[in-house]
Amino acid sequence: MDLDERIPMTTSERTAWIAAVLTPATVVGYLVVVAPQLASTPVDRLGWQAPMLWSMGINFVGTIVLTILATIVAGIGAGIRHEELDTSSDQRDRDIDRHGGRVALSISAAGLLAVLVLAMLELDAFWIGNAAFVVGAIGATAGSIAQIAAYRGTFRG
Repeated sequence: MDLDERIPMTTSERTAWIAAVLTPATVVGYLVVVAPQLASTPVDRLGWQAPMLWSMGINFVGTIVLTILATIVAGIGAGIRHEELDTSSDQRDRDIDRHGGRVALSISAAGLLAVLVLAMLELDAFWIGNAAFVVGAIGATAGSIAQIAAYRGTFRG
């Protein structure tokens, strides 16, 4: 397939790409803030909740804002090339979204078993909260990667 035959990226695919990059980046940002505190502060006194909430908020709002900006840029690019930009969702997009959701949910569900075990062992809330946070981020990232793979490969639903 040459470049002229390439299928234009839909808004759903753009969102998957953004989430696949932004989710790990916000987790790394969180870890950069919190991990150094582990060397000098007991876990029951760590201030981890606010940085985690900021990380989740930045991820959520950032995904929305970056998707909007990417769609605007794609629209401008399509206008320059005198093409029609179709950002609508079709059945294939919905099937791929469900596929990514299933991947994310299966990974998150399996990981939450580990979180449940941490709670049963009565570990500090820091470890339980961070395990849930990381498991959710891994699941979301894997779901986005599964969506991208489905868009770029042959997806049969």
